[in-house]
Amino acid sequence: MTLLLSGLRFAFIVYVVAVVALYVFQDRLLLPPAPTVTDIRLGRHADYDVQSWYPRGWYAGYVITPTGRQPIGTFLVYHGNAESAENKQSLAEVFVRFGYRVVLVEYPGHGRRQGTRTMKAALAASRSALSDARAQWAESIFLVGESLGAGMAAQSIRGEESAVAGVLLVTPWDSLESVAAEKLRLFPVRWILHAPFDTVDALKHYAGQVVVVGCELDTLIPVWHAERLARLHPHVQFLLLPGAGHNDWFSSMTADHWREVFRSLQVAPAQ
Repeated sequence: MTLLLSGLRFAFIVYVVAVVALYVFQDRLLLPPAPTVTDIRLGRHADYDVQSWYPRGWYAGYVITPTGRQPIGTFLVYHGNAESAENKQSLAEVFVRFGYRVVLVEYPGHGRRQGTRTMKAALAASRSALSDARAQWAESIFLVGESLGAGMAAQSIRGEESAVAGVLLVTPWDSLESVAAEKLRLFPVRWILHAPFDTVDALKHYAGQVVVVGCELDTLIPVWHAERLARLHPHVQFLLLPGAGHNDWFSSMTADHWREVFRSLQVAPAQ
């Protein structure tokens, strides 16, 4: 009996330590280091121009502008975790070809941006990017978020619903809390998380067009989270990518898929 009680006491201590560690170090778990940054080449490319973005006097990402024509609007792109703005150049090219300006938003502590690498800092930077883009450009603004970035994009809309013309959320969670609870079943996730990052709740007052892209074989954020988000929001167009996983969604997007996205967002190419 004494041995049993000692074992239970030890297990309880280990459990409590694990709970405390999850609470204290969750930013490190949610925002792991990105691979070595490969700088985007600044200046003129074949069809667009790339410049660093300094909306408030300090680096906040990149702005990519189609050459030879006035942009007809702006897409803000929020990247996923273990990434940086430099990883999103190929995605930006999709929107630039339609005649749109693209801002690749960077979070503090990621890529070339200085600062503290926390969810709170990333959210503040995401919201600032939207307000800074509104102040700098008059055309329509669309938000694009992938994985973690989908959560950031959704939270950025709160209180700014009328400023956003449309939203594309790729491999999103319905809430970070629900994903974490699914993976950490033995822990009181609701009390551990600093914030639930509830995308369903963040979009509840948004009346604009929303496109949600889910991947059938997503093991990081299982597709049912994206399906639940789409089911609970009245303005969502859901696009399922059969056979695609969390990290290969972009290569699974066909020309028809992109046409469906643009049609749902009511985006027209520049003339």
